[in-house]
Amino acid sequence: MASRAEIEKSQRGTRSQHGFVLLVVLSALGLLAVVAASFAHVARNHIKLAAVASEGARAEALADAGVHIVILDLVAARESQPPNRRFALDATPVTCSIGGDGATLRIAVQDEAGKVDLNISNQPLIRALVLGLGLSTGEAAIDAILDYRDEDDNRRVSGAERAEYLAAGRSHGPRNGPFLAIEELGSVLGITQADADRLRPFVTIHSGLAAIDTNVAPKALIDIIARGVGQGGGQSLLEGGLAASNLPVMGSRGGQLPPQFLAASTRRAFSVRSEARLAGATFVREAVIEFVAPSVSAFLLRRWYRGSAATPGVSHAAETLPPC
Repeated sequence: MASRAEIEKSQRGTRSQHGFVLLVVLSALGLLAVVAASFAHVARNHIKLAAVASEGARAEALADAGVHIVILDLVAARESQPPNRRFALDATPVTCSIGGDGATLRIAVQDEAGKVDLNISNQPLIRALVLGLGLSTGEAAIDAILDYRDEDDNRRVSGAERAEYLAAGRSHGPRNGPFLAIEELGSVLGITQADADRLRPFVTIHSGLAAIDTNVAPKALIDIIARGVGQGGGQSLLEGGLAASNLPVMGSRGGQLPPQFLAASTRRAFSVRSEARLAGATFVREAVIEFVAPSVSAFLLRRWYRGSAATPGVSHAAETLPPC
């Protein structure tokens, strides 16, 4: 028969084992709770990411739909020449509601004839644009653009040809051919990236015109060119034989431009900016559409890319807007 001391010792050992088992069980439960909480957190994040991705995809689809709305409108206008167009062709934006859940589209259409064509415009127009914008490199930018696009290797006074590009550490010279994209302005020696960004909204390679159509040109561009002529751009016109009496005077739209700067649009190419705004996402689609003769409806997408969202301005409640 076990003594009392042996019994007490056995009971103390049993209690110690029970305490250890309890500690292990509590530790396991705590670990499972941490794992469960982590899993729930990851699951919530995945759900949020999926929702954001879904909203982003929907915003992109709506922005693309905006471009197609413009294409249909342009085709209809080419077929019937309606007196009133749904979209102005001078980049004036139109905002409408789409989808019925607060989604909106902000669409702007620009006839490319309302911009300065980098490949075809002559020196006086490019000079007036550069001087009117007040680019930091001034005359050098003008000559550099012309040297970049011409076919020869004869350097203009302030321009740059292959030797100057190589001396500046460039591995290439000027294209000596037409610009293939307006982004190439950033590759022109003598033009800073900041100046290229300032030029970009006002230039094109798609108009096919040596001048601009002021009926579809943004007022800002007309003001810039008129200012450029007044600040010295008119000298190249005088050198070309234009009488001083025919130089521009200030008018209601910021300036009446010289006849050499004026052309009629052929309604050939259009740039479109379609910005879709949802509660949780914004997407901007930018495209350039060129119609191909002889068909009134045949067109090519010259550019199709994602644009950057504009700085938020005055917001419109979707219920107050007309449907797209």
